[in-house]
Amino acid sequence: HSSSLSLSLFLSFLPHIFSPPGTHAFSFSLSVSLPPSFSFSVFLITVYPEMYSKGLVPLSAVRLVRSVGDNKLEVVTSQRTFVFRAEKEGERQDWLEVLQSALKSRSAISHKPCKHSSSKSGSVELRGHKGKVYLSLTGTKVRLCKTEQDFNSGVAIAVVDLTAACVKHVDRRSFEINTPFRSFCFTAESEHEREEWIEAVQESIVETLSNYEVAEKVWFNQSNRNCADCKARNPEWASINLGVVICKTCAGQHRFLGCSISQVRSLKLDSTIWTNELVELFLAVGNENANSFWAANLPPEEELHMGATPEQRATFHRRKYRERKYRRILEGLYRQEELNQALCSAVLQSDVLVTMALVFSGADVMCTTGDPDYSTPYLLAQKAGQRLQMEFLYHNQLSEFAKLEMVGDSSFPVDASSFMDGFLYCSVNMLKSTLDRKGRDDMVRRWCTLEGGYLSYYESEKSATAIGRVDIKEVVSLAISNTETMTGAGAVFTFEIYLQSEKAVMFGAETSDTQRDWAHAITKCFLPLSVESLLKKDCELVGRLYYKEGHDLYHWRKGWFSLIGCELFFCPEDEHVTEGLLQLKRLQELSNVQVLLMVESGRTIYIHGFAKQDFALWHSAIQLAAGRDGRALSNQQLSKNDVPIIVDSCVAFVTQYGLCYQGIYQKNGDPKRVAQLLEEFTQDARNVKLRIQDHRLEDVTDTLKRFLSQCEDALLAKEIEKYSTYIQSLPKISRSTLAALLQHLYRIQSCSHINQMKAQSLACVFSSCLFQTEGHTPQETRVVEDLISNYAQLFSVSFTSQ
Repeated sequence: HSSSLSLSLFLSFLPHIFSPPGTHAFSFSLSVSLPPSFSFSVFLITVYPEMYSKGLVPLSAVRLVRSVGDNKLEVVTSQRTFVFRAEKEGERQDWLEVLQSALKSRSAISHKPCKHSSSKSGSVELRGHKGKVYLSLTGTKVRLCKTEQDFNSGVAIAVVDLTAACVKHVDRRSFEINTPFRSFCFTAESEHEREEWIEAVQESIVETLSNYEVAEKVWFNQSNRNCADCKARNPEWASINLGVVICKTCAGQHRFLGCSISQVRSLKLDSTIWTNELVELFLAVGNENANSFWAANLPPEEELHMGATPEQRATFHRRKYRERKYRRILEGLYRQEELNQALCSAVLQSDVLVTMALVFSGADVMCTTGDPDYSTPYLLAQKAGQRLQMEFLYHNQLSEFAKLEMVGDSSFPVDASSFMDGFLYCSVNMLKSTLDRKGRDDMVRRWCTLEGGYLSYYESEKSATAIGRVDIKEVVSLAISNTETMTGAGAVFTFEIYLQSEKAVMFGAETSDTQRDWAHAITKCFLPLSVESLLKKDCELVGRLYYKEGHDLYHWRKGWFSLIGCELFFCPEDEHVTEGLLQLKRLQELSNVQVLLMVESGRTIYIHGFAKQDFALWHSAIQLAAGRDGRALSNQQLSKNDVPIIVDSCVAFVTQYGLCYQGIYQKNGDPKRVAQLLEEFTQDARNVKLRIQDHRLEDVTDTLKRFLSQCEDALLAKEIEKYSTYIQSLPKISRSTLAALLQHLYRIQSCSHINQMKAQSLACVFSSCLFQTEGHTPQETRVVEDLISNYAQLFSVSFTSQ
C-alpha cells in the first residue's frame, strides 16, 4: 500500500448471467491507477444504448471479492456480480489483496448512501432510455440509478459532477444538465417538480463556486449570523450600502427595491467586491447596530418571520427600507442643510454608525462641503484618514435617500410605484362588470408585478411570460373596497381598475394593508404631480371625470376627483389651483339625468365620466356617500347649518303649522304613518317634502321625537351642571342640532298662551328624547326646561333676531 497500483484488466460481461437486458458483452483492456489510501472506487464500463458510459460501484455495496479461474476475480454486490480478468496471476493476486483490505477497512472510509441525505431525489424520464431512472442529487453529485433499490444498494449507472455544469429549461416538464462531457435531458412528472429539480441543481452548482472565507469573516460578528430582516440562520448575502447581512430570500426582495436603495452582493460568490475595508465595515456595524436604526420603531406584530410569504416580504422590505417606516428619527435635524452639515462633521470621526444614520435619514452623500480642496464628504473622510467612513460613502454615492427625504410628510415616497410584486387574486373575465360587490367566483391567485407603467400578472412567481397586463396610462378610475368581498378563493380585500376602453379589472389582496399598498402604488402611477395633494389621502375612489361649475356651464373640463368618506375632493387637470371640496352630506340637491348635478353651500357642479361604466361607479358611490349611513348625527344628511335634514324639516313644518296648536308635542301620531315617514327620511331625507295636505301635525312631531330618541349619540348627558360649558364641548353637529331644536321649542313656549305648551310641558315631552331614557326624571326635566327658558342667553341670541 505504499505506492499506487496500476494494472491492466480485462472486463468481461456475461449477459446471460450478470448483465441486464439491452447490454452488450465484450472484453477489452482497462488501466486503473490506485492511490495508496483505501478511499477509491472501481469504474466499470457498461454500454447502454445512448446512455452515459461510466458506472460506479461504491465499496459500501461490495459484499465479497474472490478469485476464480483463468486469472479472474469476482466482485459480488447485492444486485450483481462483476467478473474481472487480469493479464497475469500476480496482478490478480495484488488486486485481491487490495480489495479485500479495503473491504475490511470500509467502515472507516465509506458510508452507505441514504436517500435522506440527498437534497433532491426521485424518478424521472431520461431521454434515449426506456422507462424511468432514479435520480439523486447529493452535494455536488447527481447519481443516476435504474431503480431506488439500486440507489440504496450503492449501484449507479452514471455519476454527474456538477463542477462546471449548467442547468436549463427545455420545455414544459423537461430540463437539461450540461457538463463538459455530456448533456442529459430529463422529464419530470409535472412543471412544479421540474422547477424543484432546476432550483436544487442550481443551488448545488452555486455551491461548487462558493468561497466561504468572506462569509466566515463577516459572521465573526455574531449579529451577522442571523438575517437582518427575517432572522434566518447563516445568511449568505448582504446589502453593501445598507450594511446588513441577509438571507437568500430577503436578498431577492432587496433587489426589487432597486440599486438606488439596496445593492445586493453574495458573501460567497462576489469575492472580488469584498475588500478588507468592506469586511471590516460589516464587522464594525453588524445587523444589530444596523437595525437599531432601521427597526427602531418596528412593532412586534409587524416583524418579518422566516415562513413569510413573498407578498408579506415585499411589503415589509418596502416599508422598512424605501418608506423607512420603522427608522429612528434624528432629533433636531429636520432640514436638508442641517443634515448635510452634520454629515460633513461626522465623517471626520471614527463612528461610522452616526454617518449611516445621517445618510439614511436624508443627508446628501454628494453635498458640497464648502472646502474647495475637499469638496465632498468622501474627500473629507480621506483627509481625516477614516477608511471605514470612506468605504461606506463610496458604496452610497448613488443612493437616493436624500431624494426620499424631499417628499416630507407625504405618505407616498418618491418612485414608490416603480416596482411592486406579490400575489393577488385576479378576475379572469376582464369584460365582466365589477359593480356587483356581493361576491365573485372567478378570482384566481396570480403573481403580479407593477413595473414600467404596467400591472402584469403571471401564472406563478416563476413564470417568465405574463398572461395579461394593464396599461396604467389607460386607467380612469380606481375603486377600493373597505369591506371584504367573498370569492371562490375566500374573503379578500378588492380594488377595481376602470379603463378608457370600458373594461374593468378586479384584484383582491389577502390583507387590507396589502390592498392599501397596491392601491397607493397604482394611484401614484396614473395621477400627475399637479394633483399631488390628492395622493396624501386614503381614498375609496379616485380618478378622472369631466366637470363644469356654476360660473362656467358652457365648457366641460377634465379634473381629478377623490372620494374619502362623505368628502369629495377635486382638482382641475390643467391648472395649479387649490383643490375644491364638496361635503356630500350637506348637498341641498343631488340629481342625475345624463350628468350628475350637485349643489352645496351655493356651489353647483356637474360631472360625467369617460364611459358609462366609470360614470355609473361614481354616481353610485356619491349617492351612497351623500345618503344616511348610520344612526349617529354625523351620519345623517345635513342642512347647510349642519343640522340633520329630518330635524330641520320637522322643525320648519311645526313652526309653520303648529305654533298655535293646543297641546302640541303632547298628542301622539299614528304609529304606522310615523314609521313610514321615518323610513322615508332614512332612505333619502333630501327628497322628503312635508306638506300640510299630505302629513298630519302629530305624525311629524312624533317623527321628530322618535328620531331624537333613536340616535346613537344623545344630545344631552345626565352630568350637566354648567350648561354653557357643556354645550361648547359638544361636537359641531350635536351643538348645531341642539341649537336648532331649542330655538324651535323656545318659539313654541313663546306661544304658550295659545298652544298651552309652556317650557315645563315641553321639557316633560322632550327630556326622554334628548337624554334617551325611558320616561323622564325631575332632574332631566328641569335641565331641559332651563335650556328652553335660557336659550337666548346660552346661544348668545338677541331677542330682536327672534
